[in-house]
Parts: sequence; C-alpha cells; structure tokens
Amino acid sequence: MKSFLQNFFRKNVYLILTAVILFVAAYVLNLYLVGNTSTKMLRNQIESFLKEREKDFTRFSKDTLLIERLINEEFSKQELLDLVEKQYGILIYTKNTKDSVSVFSLRFWSDHSSVLPDSLLNHPNGNYFVHLSNGQYEYVRKTVDIGHKPVVVVGLIPIRWQYYIAPENLKPEFVNFPKAEARVQISETPTDFPVTSSFGDVLFYLQKTEGYHAAKYSAGLLTLILSGILLLLVVTHNVAHSFSERFGRFIGILFLSVFILVMRGLIYTFPSILHLRQYELFDPTIYSSNFVLRSLGDLLINALLFSWLILFIKQEIEGYSIPVFKSWWKRWLLIGIMLVLLVMSTFIFADIVQSLVADARISFNVTNFFSLNIYSVIGFIVLAALALSYFFFSQMLVRLMRPSIENFGMVVYIIIAITGLSYLTFSRNTELVELNIYVLIWLIFYVWVLLRNVFSGLNYRLNVSEVLFWLFVFSISISVIIIFENRKIELDQRRSFADRLAEQIDPSSEKLVSMSLIYFDNDFLYQNLSRFKDPEENRNIKDSLININFTAYTNKYDTKIFTYDSAERPLYNQDPISFDTLNTIFRLQGKPTTSTPDLKYYEKSYDKFSYIYKKSIEDTAHRVVGYLFILAEPKYYKSGGLVPQLTKQRKEYLPEYSPVYSYAIYSDNNLVSYYNNYPFPTELADSVIPRTDFYQRKNGSYDELWHRITEDKIIIIAKKDNSLIEAITLFAYLFSAFLLLVALFWFSSVLIQTRLQWSKIKEYLQLNIRSQIHTTIIFVSLFLFIVIGVATIFFLINRYNRNFQDRLSNTMKVIVTEIQNQIPDLSNRDTLNLERVVSRGELGKMINNTAAIHGSDINLYNLSGKLIVSSNPFVYTKGILSDLMHPVAFFYMHRLNSVEFFNNERMGRISFQSIYCPVRTSSGKATAYLNIPSFSTEDELNDEISKFLVTIINLNVFIFLIAGTIALFLTNRITSSFTLISEKMRQVNLSKTNEVIEWKNNDEIGGLIKEYNRMVEQLEASAAALAKSEREGAWREMARQVAHEIKNPLTPMKLSIQYLQKAINNNSVNVKELTSNVANTLVEQIDHLSKIAADFSQFANIGNPKNEVFDLHEMLYSLTSLYETTENLLFKWIPVHQRIMVFADKTQLNRLFTNLLQNAVEACSGEDKCVVSVTEELKEETILIKVSDNGEGIPEDMRSKIFMPNFTTKSSGTGLGLAMSKTIVEQAKGRIWFETKEGDGTTFYVELPILRAAAN
Repeated sequence: MKSFLQNFFRKNVYLILTAVILFVAAYVLNLYLVGNTSTKMLRNQIESFLKEREKDFTRFSKDTLLIERLINEEFSKQELLDLVEKQYGILIYTKNTKDSVSVFSLRFWSDHSSVLPDSLLNHPNGNYFVHLSNGQYEYVRKTVDIGHKPVVVVGLIPIRWQYYIAPENLKPEFVNFPKAEARVQISETPTDFPVTSSFGDVLFYLQKTEGYHAAKYSAGLLTLILSGILLLLVVTHNVAHSFSERFGRFIGILFLSVFILVMRGLIYTFPSILHLRQYELFDPTIYSSNFVLRSLGDLLINALLFSWLILFIKQEIEGYSIPVFKSWWKRWLLIGIMLVLLVMSTFIFADIVQSLVADARISFNVTNFFSLNIYSVIGFIVLAALALSYFFFSQMLVRLMRPSIENFGMVVYIIIAITGLSYLTFSRNTELVELNIYVLIWLIFYVWVLLRNVFSGLNYRLNVSEVLFWLFVFSISISVIIIFENRKIELDQRRSFADRLAEQIDPSSEKLVSMSLIYFDNDFLYQNLSRFKDPEENRNIKDSLININFTAYTNKYDTKIFTYDSAERPLYNQDPISFDTLNTIFRLQGKPTTSTPDLKYYEKSYDKFSYIYKKSIEDTAHRVVGYLFILAEPKYYKSGGLVPQLTKQRKEYLPEYSPVYSYAIYSDNNLVSYYNNYPFPTELADSVIPRTDFYQRKNGSYDELWHRITEDKIIIIAKKDNSLIEAITLFAYLFSAFLLLVALFWFSSVLIQTRLQWSKIKEYLQLNIRSQIHTTIIFVSLFLFIVIGVATIFFLINRYNRNFQDRLSNTMKVIVTEIQNQIPDLSNRDTLNLERVVSRGELGKMINNTAAIHGSDINLYNLSGKLIVSSNPFVYTKGILSDLMHPVAFFYMHRLNSVEFFNNERMGRISFQSIYCPVRTSSGKATAYLNIPSFSTEDELNDEISKFLVTIINLNVFIFLIAGTIALFLTNRITSSFTLISEKMRQVNLSKTNEVIEWKNNDEIGGLIKEYNRMVEQLEASAAALAKSEREGAWREMARQVAHEIKNPLTPMKLSIQYLQKAINNNSVNVKELTSNVANTLVEQIDHLSKIAADFSQFANIGNPKNEVFDLHEMLYSLTSLYETTENLLFKWIPVHQRIMVFADKTQLNRLFTNLLQNAVEACSGEDKCVVSVTEELKEETILIKVSDNGEGIPEDMRSKIFMPNFTTKSSGTGLGLAMSKTIVEQAKGRIWFETKEGDGTTFYVELPILRAAAN
C-alpha cells in the first residue's frame, strides 16, 4: 500500500501542486484585491472618470480661440467631430443684459441628449451635481471673456442615465459602469463614500444598494478557482483509475461514484461553499425542474459529472462481460434489472429534454438567430452531454446483458413495452404521456438497432463513420422532442395572444384600468388640488400619477390626465380640450363598466375603444372645487416610430410585434381589421366558422388558429409553418454541439492520459494520414464558413444600409415636397422664419397628418436648430432627447447647406438612422429643417442577418456531413492503397513466392507500387539465390539433425543386439528373458524413430492449413480436461463467458495448445507444486489466451532463439514444437509472444482474431 501511494503521488504531484498554487493565488487576490472591489473601489472609478472629463473640459475652456470660432460658426468639421466624440456635452452661451436681467443665448452645442434648464445658467461658476430630465449630471460652469464679452461655457458630464420610462433598452445605468446600477445608489445625504470633483467639492455620495450581495468572486478569481477544481477532478480521476488497477475495476467505479455524490450533496446542502447562487446561471427563474435540477447551472454541472462517470465506467469495464447464469431465474432477474434501468433512464432523459424546452426561459427558436443567447448555447451543450451520456450508458447495459438475451429478442421488446407502459400508467404527470409513448416506440427501435450491431453500436471504440451515424441519430431524435414541445408552447402562446386581442376588443374587460383607479379618491385629490394649480407642479404630479398607477398597461394605452377648476377652466392640461367636450363624451357616448361607477368606455370603431374616467373633487363641505378626467386610448404605432422601440419589451416573446404572426378580426362574418401580410378573406362563410372556442386549421403552408369569442366575433391568427427549416436548423445546432462536446471529451482525455507532459502530447498530435485528411477538410469547411459568413454579413449590412438610405431618401423627398406645397412661400417676405408666418398649431396639424399618411415620425426644426413641432412629441416633452438638432446634422444643414444628410444616432442603447433635409422656398432658401428618424433599421437588419446565418449554418453542417462522407471515402481509398502495400510488405517472405501489386492508375501511389514491384522482383532473384544456399545449408543441418536423432536410438539397439548375440554364443541360461528385453528395447527405439519422422513430417506440411469455423472453447475444454486430474498439478482455466468463434485450422490449433500446455507442465515438473493456468481476455476484435507456469523461466541467452527451429531447452526433442506453434499462430493471422522471469515462471500469449458475429 505504501508503494502504491508513493507511486500515485509521484505521478500526480505536479497536478496537486498546480491546484494548490491556483487556490492560494485566488485566496490572496480575494483577500487583498477583491475585498476592496466594492463600493469604495467603484467610488474611486466613478470619481476618476469624472475628473478626467473635468480636466478635459478645463483644457477646452482655456482654448479661447476655439471657443471664438465656435461662437462665430467658423469652426471646421473635424473640430466639431472631435467635440462630439467626447463623453460629455459642451454648450456655449453668450450673455446679454436686458432690463437688468441676464439673458443667455445658446450659440453652440456638441450634444443633443440632454435638456438644460435656464435656471442653472444663473448659478455662479463651479461644479454642481444636477438632476436633469434624463438622468444625473455634473454641471460645470465657466465664464470666459471672448472679445471683451462674457461667454458662459457649460460642460454636462453624464453620471447616470435615468429616463422617464425604463424599457429594456433604456434602463437606468451609470455611464461607463453599467453593472454599478445593481450595487450602489446615488445619495445626496452624507455617506462613507463621497464623490468629489477635481476641485475637492463633494458632488454626491454613493450608498450600497440595500439587499444587494456583491459577487463573492470576480471573473478572474472564478477562473482560477475553476481551474484548480478541474485539476483536482483530474487527480480524482487518476485516483479512481489507480484503485481500479490495484483493487479491481468495481472498487474504482464505486470510489468515483461516491465521490461525485458526496461532492454534489455538499454543494446542495451548503451552497455557500462555492457561492454559485450569486450567478445568473444558477437563477431558478431561468430554469428549474425539481430539487436536483433547481437551475440551469445545476443541470449543466450534473450533466457533465454524469458524462464523466459514464465515460470512466465505459473505460474501466472495456472487455468485461457478465457470465451467463445457468439458473433461469438469475438470468431473467439480470435481464429485468437491466431493462428497467434502460427504460427509466430513457424516460428521465426525455423528461429533462422536455423540461429544458417547456419549463425554462431559454429560447430554442433557432430560426431567429438573435433570439438565442448564452443560455441557449448552454442548453445545447447540456442536451449534447446528456445524449452522449445516455448513448454510452445504454450501450453498456445492452452489451452486458446481450449474452443473456441471446435468442430471446422478441421477449426483450415485449418486456421493454410492458415496463414502459406500466410506468406511464402510474405516472402522475399526464402531460408527458403522449411524448413518452413516442419515446417508448423510439426505445424499442433503438434497442433493435443496437442488438443488430448496426454501425457497431455495441463496440466500445467507434470509428469516424460510426460516430457520425450515432450523432446523426441523436441529433434527429432530440430535434423531434424540441419541435414537439415548441409546437405546444407556440400554440399556447397563440391562444394567449388571441385572448389578449379578445380583451382589447372587449371593453367590458376593464379590470386593469379599474385597479389603477383605486388611489384616485376624493381625499387624495382635494389635498393635492393646490399642486394642480401650479404649472410646474401640475406637470410633475400628473407624470407621477401615470407612472405609479398606470404602469401595468402603459404599453397598451396612451393615458392622459385633465384637470379643471370649479369654474370648469382648464388647469395647465397638455392638450387644449375643453371641459364640455370631455363631459359630453362621458355623459352621452360613455357606456358604463361593470365594477367602477365613474369609469366608462366609448367606442370609436369595432376594435377601437377608449376609457374615460370622471371625478368631481369636493371640499369638506361637499362643494365641488374641481374636476379630474382620465382618458385612456389604445396605442397604434407606426412601424418605424420611436415609441414602439421605447415601449416594446422582448419582442421574441410578444406575438403582436412579431412579423411571423398575422391576425384578423371579424364581426358578423365581415373583416373589420387585420395585421400583417396574409390574404384573409373579407367575408366568412357560415360553413367555415368553428363550433368550438379554439380550432386549428391548415391552409397551405400556413397554420391558422380560429378563436370564437362570441356568436358574431371571431379572431384568426395565422403563422407560416416552417417546421422543415426549424427541424434542419435544430439538427444543425445539435450536431454542432455534439461535435464540440466530443472534441472537448477527446481533449480532456488527452490531457488526463498525457498528464500534461509535452512529449506525450506531441505523440497524440502526430496524426495518421486518415486523421490528417479529415482534419484538413474540417478545417477548410470551418474556415470557409467563417470567411464567407463574415464577408456576406458585411455585404448584407452595406447593401441594407444603402437600400434603406435610398428608401428613406425617397420618402423624405415626397414628404418635403408635400410640406413645401402646404406652407406659404416666403420668397417675397422679409423673413424666412416659418414660425412667424404659420402658427405652431397649424404646423403641428400639418406634420401629424403627413406623418400619419407615410407612417413615419417627422420633426421640424427652425433655422437655429431648435425643435418647432414633432409628430411624436413624447420623446422631447419627457426629456428623453433635447429639442435641439444633432450638432453634426445642424452643421451640414446650416453651415454646409447640404440638400440631404444621413446620420447614425444613438439614444441610450437604441441606435437608429436619421435623415435631414431643408424645407426651402421657391427661390431655394431654407426656412426650416425636416428630420425623419427611422428606428426599424436595427430590427430589419438583424432579421436579414438572422435568416442568412440560419441558412449558412444549415448549409455548413450539411457541407460538413457531405465533406465528412467524401473524406471518409477518400481516406479509405488512399489508406486502402497504403494498407495494401503495407499488407503485401508484411507478407514478404523469402520462403515463398511474393506477389506483385497490380495498379492501373498512373499516380503517386502508382509510382510507389512500381518501386515496390521492382523491389519484389529483385527480392525474388535474391531470394532464389538465398533459398538455394539456405536449402543446401538446411538440408545439411537437417541431415545432421536427422542423423543425430536417428543415431541416438540406433546405438542402444546395436548394443542390445550385440549383447543378445553374445548371450546366445555363450549359451546363457536367460536367453529367452534377455531376448524379450532386447525386443522391448527395439520396439521403444523404433517408436522414438517414428515420432521423429512424424515431427519432421508435420513441420514439412504445416504450410497447408485447412481452415474452418469452430468454437475455440470446445477444443480447449477437451485439452484442459486431460490435465485437471493430473497428480501434483494445480490446473486453472479461466474462460470468458461466451462462445469464441474463430476461423482457423482446428487440428493445428489443437497441436499449438497441446504443445504449449505440455511445455508448461514439463517446465514446472521439478517444483513441489506445479501450477499451470489458462486465462482468456476478450478484446474488440481478438481473443487473448495466456498460458502460465511457475517453472524456472527461460534464461536470458536463450530467449531470442526460443521460436527458432531445432532449438530446444530440454535434453531431448527435435526443437520443432515452438517453431511450429509460431507458424500456426501466424497462419491464423494472430500473434504469439512470451514473458518470462527467471525463478518465477513463463507466460505465453496467443492472440487470435475472432469473428464479429461471435457476439451472437
């Protein structure tokens, strides 16, 4: 045991030391670095970020020449771009005094993302922390003298974005520190973490977010820890393997199994060991199935650990087989246990695959590439790991029980069916019954394929074609399960969408709105009435009320609050709607709802209705002091508008935003409204209307879901059936995941077996010709995939941008022409200011009508770059963007007088293209600047790229399969040529005629074969001369040997006869007895001469075998039974527990093993206890028989001559036995060798090929 431990530590000491070093490094870094990467470090980083920009702004404010050029509009384009690219905004104001009041005039701006209130300009110079409409800023104010005039230079350094609304792409976040939002909050009350300016002033304080737990380990530390754990797992693998070698394979398997179970149990029981729950991968909201599979991370770990255990077991039991029990009940008990394990493991595997698709927030929508994320990738890896584990596990089960189920194939299938149906009968989860029935049918077919040994399914080592076949089978099988589940999910999603549409067209479903009105009671409104009478407070309280109470449905309804005093005069309402108008709608058009008395709805059309709510505000004396109306109208967005981009959440989960779905709404069998491009009929016949609430119907390549709401109202939702492309794409993804995991397992195996020794790694990397060709073709396929993919994506982006700009330009030309035709010509007027000629209301109506016609957002700016009107004022009134033009666009319009300008702009995480164009008079002078922002660019482009990527991935996988098949045939053709040459070279023998190789092709291999044939001809000539010389020498040696062997028995014969003659001549009394003794001697010597003649005859005729198929065990049994009763001999025969069918000469193999056994008995005849054993070991294609004895062994000087003819270690004999044995084995296409140790004995090894059908 001591030597075992020493040997183990010697082999694994470097792995253990490396793991310890990694853990120590992680501990030190965590102690001295990570411990400080908390609020304090974050404070330092934010402070450093701000100070860098403060210094940059200070340098800019000192450049008076540049400031003067900016004021006088004499700056260059590059100077402007340099200022725009800074990570803060610069605004320059000139200061004038009018009636003792400072008036500031904006002369330059480098950023249009923020709105600066005029009140801030009256602050003295310095640094301030300010709240603006879209976040928190550091406001830096400096006054410089330009031409003896004061100029105010303002720097707006963004600290944190916080928009009026917070959709997915406009979430609040710290600038340049997106992850800080979850960790800290800004506080204006003192804390331990002040953020100061470069002048030492405290701007604000940071406060740790309540309830936030910082990550225990950073990404770098986690990498160190995981690397150390992986090394320890490698050491554990080596420990288990060492136990297998030392104490037996089952001890090693038991050790590894217990280790994995204990380790996982500790992590489940004490999750704080590795702090895994801090990572989103272990968030149960992403995936959770049960206690064991409580998160996607747990599923990944369990799948990889199970794969490790199965691969280890597969490696350790290679060559092992369970004996066929003679007792029928033991045999059927084994078969029953194995089949129950197989059925249960199959159902568990299918259930996990189903739950991964159905119970998780993981997208497997492979037809939309951009809907996939890191969790989708992990999901595919988990599926691949589980499938590979299941394949190896089921392969081992079927292989181990195969000898026991021979000739019982149909019974096995019946047992599988009964076991599976019994499980489904008592299963509580009825939702999976349908899926599991199909899985059970698949399992029966799968077992049938394995038992038929199709593509060597039961071989422990598979070649490339066999691996590809089984990867193909499992990729298709899992794809079917995922598609099956996706169909159910998609149908449920469509039904939910139909219900939502039904609610939208059913005004009685006012629950959501009525719940939002709970807090609008009289006490609250009366207490805050004074705030409604103040312009600033009025706006703030209305925004606050909408955000707090109506958040749940702001994506569906445009909500507005209108307030009026007791005299019915409006109190600073956003829209100029009179009290009488709203009150008339409420009293005359409004229809009461079911639950809220003051809430009514009124219909604009069949599917368009609005809610109106009226509340009279009373004082304590019950006198009316004011009125409040709430108007909630459904939102209908333009496809390219900004508001959908701001309010839409994850679009892949919202069918109403998906281009995949089309829907139509019918009333009284007539089409009322529809969405998307699908040929819905304008009128429905009574015969096609379903009688059930939901009905699914196929219509060509589309799948329709009919939802009958009432007798006269029907919704139809249509979706294109893309099952084929989805199946192909799923197969491609899964096949790729399988290949990746197989490569990972192979790489891990190489690292474990080589123990990171470079010399051994180089040996593994020395590929044969077959592998080199496969690797080359695979590499070329992947390289072309990457090159073509990247090049095509760039081409698509450029082409799309070009086409999009062309479409946008054409739209702009039409819109500009329409607007120019609607406004009066200012050519003959003394002003080009459009606002002085046309009222803002008229301009707004004009812009809104034009925007509605063309389905676009339109902004109109004056010649100073300030917004006049917008068809979508929401973005500007809520401060998401300022009312200033983009500075670069203003430069092109105002300074360069461009007729058109495209600009890429950003707002938060939203990127969009924007086109600008001047609105000109008949004389060509600009009166305003028109802007059309288009926010659909990114989605449409991503859709095109997604379709391309799906196509190219599918093509690449099939090209890979085709290339693999071609590579297989190509390598087989090339390697078969080398195999033929190698086989012929192996058969080259001077003792027989060597055949030349016929090759018809005149290629490189043909040249090699030509040289081989020439060598064979030369060898034949040399062999003939050598054979002649050897024959003469052999005859001489044979004659000497024969003479020696014959002479030995002749001498006693001659002496006996001479002695008999002398006795006769002397008339001896015992002549008769003497004659009998002489006769016996003569017969004995003659028998010896006959044996010598027979040995030489056998040796001469050994080259003519008569091969046949027979069971090797039958022959060995007849031989070994002769030795089992021999005195002073302990004979052991340990066969494998199945038939061993070979194709060879039975008589010669009998002679072979007779000779080996006789030699073994004779070798230990001088021992007190002679021990001879025959042991068998079954390999992939061969059977290895070991014949051992405990004799004295073979001396060193004799070992090289042991198989030479006429050589013997005994005092008598011809020395032909082992020579004949070697020839017999080689003629049977096997090998024979020996291992010996003087004083311990000798073991002869005979390896013979077996028939592949022998396993039956």
